[in-house]
Amino acid sequence: MTLAAKPVLIEEGEWVAHQGQSRQVVSEVLTVLTPSCTAVEQIRLLTGMLRCVQTEDRSTGMSVCNERECPAMSAGATVYMWIDTNRNPINLPAPTYIKHIQTWVNGKIQDPNIFPTESFTSAPPLPSSSQTAADPTHWLGKTSGFPQRFEVEVRNMYKQMFRCYAHLYWTHWLFFYHTSSTRELNTCFMHFISVGRLYGLLSERDMEPMQPLIDIWLKQGVLPDLEKVQPGQPLSNPAASPAIAMNEKSNQEKTAQEGRA
Repeated sequence: MTLAAKPVLIEEGEWVAHQGQSRQVVSEVLTVLTPSCTAVEQIRLLTGMLRCVQTEDRSTGMSVCNERECPAMSAGATVYMWIDTNRNPINLPAPTYIKHIQTWVNGKIQDPNIFPTESFTSAPPLPSSSQTAADPTHWLGKTSGFPQRFEVEVRNMYKQMFRCYAHLYWTHWLFFYHTSSTRELNTCFMHFISVGRLYGLLSERDMEPMQPLIDIWLKQGVLPDLEKVQPGQPLSNPAASPAIAMNEKSNQEKTAQEGRA
């Protein structure tokens, strides 16, 4: 799955929040993966997949994912506990856990203190790689107005969204199979994982429940063979992602060629 290259004049934090990707056909009936982004659009795509198991069946009055069939938020042998307001882990039925995640992630995205909505009268100058490396106070998204905790917030959101995908695969795969929706689910998850690996948003521990499938896709060449990004490594460091650095170099060469034309 090909990810779009980051434009030269777009700051990396802005790219992580609103990273675009060209359309990709994901089914025989031309269902498409429209311009996607790391945080905002990923929850929209995930919501579409979750809606498949959340919609009530008219004949039974129950959804596919219900408290009786899914008494815990699980992915195979892994059981995810919800942390309550007192920081205590509690077991919740999967439907309740998923709704909490959706509410929590959407709340983060709508929080202007995390995802600022104010526009600039003019585009701020983008620091060079050497400038950001020499600036001890630099963080991902700083130039675009994102807070210092932005990267941590996106990582946490991504981890929770991953758990939803893991539950869908482990518990509701047969539903997607019988409704001929596996291709849509696979495409959304492939893009989710590709972006997560590219920007180091998921740790190896996070991906454990789905690692066998991820390994198969890597072997098949469905997922790009990216150098691993260590969890916690600053995404603003070009060395953290060779793919980003190569994309930037390609864009710079293209701009130079256009200037000479």
